[in-house]
Amino acid sequence: MRMERIESRALAGIRLLDAETLRPVAEPVTLSGEGIRILRNTSGLLVVAAAPGFADYTEHFEPPEIPPPPTPFTLVASDASRRYLDRSFTLVLPRSTTPPPPGQPLPADSVFRPVDVTLYPSPLMRPSVRSAVVRLRVEDAHGKPLSSALVSLTLASPSIERWGLSNHNGDALIPIAGIPVANWSNPEAPPHFTFSIRAAWAPSPLPPDPDSLAAAFQPLSSTLEIAAGEEVTATIQLTWANP
Repeated sequence: MRMERIESRALAGIRLLDAETLRPVAEPVTLSGEGIRILRNTSGLLVVAAAPGFADYTEHFEPPEIPPPPTPFTLVASDASRRYLDRSFTLVLPRSTTPPPPGQPLPADSVFRPVDVTLYPSPLMRPSVRSAVVRLRVEDAHGKPLSSALVSLTLASPSIERWGLSNHNGDALIPIAGIPVANWSNPEAPPHFTFSIRAAWAPSPLPPDPDSLAAAFQPLSSTLEIAAGEEVTATIQLTWANP
């Protein structure tokens, strides 16, 4: 019997997170990209095992003397159960193989550190019992439903920020955990807290990339009064969005 030694290296690990709980997503979600090969390891991480232009890089465990030039790849996460909305994101390869100094954390671009990608719920998702539930109807400048809009709800004190995406019907679901059950600065007042609203939108043939859209957030003049465990329904209009 002849034994062979086979060496290979992973290009990146990807960890999918739930937007409400910020915990890893347990449900099987498909991750795809042109020419990208994805595997799931025993820890539940999605591992990028191959990518165009990186064949020589992945075939050896030791890093090359001259690494390949940084190359961006677009990946799409999709959930067949439709509990999460499809989204895209950009992954730049290769990631750093340089270990940090002793006692220091791994750098953000380290190949040994998973890339966190947040998934946003569709209106079909059932939020946690204690979370507030905000259902938004997002409209464009003409009052028509606007898909692929990113909405941020922010509370100044205590500091809370949650994002949500609108689906093809313009509906966005934003569960908000962590809202106090009472306003401790004034216990006799109703336990509602004022959240400010920001939104962003850009035309795209792909599922939206929330991380990219966030750079174009614009504040809205309206606010929302939200209490823990409460469900709020509202309509917002993005006057600058003109598909």
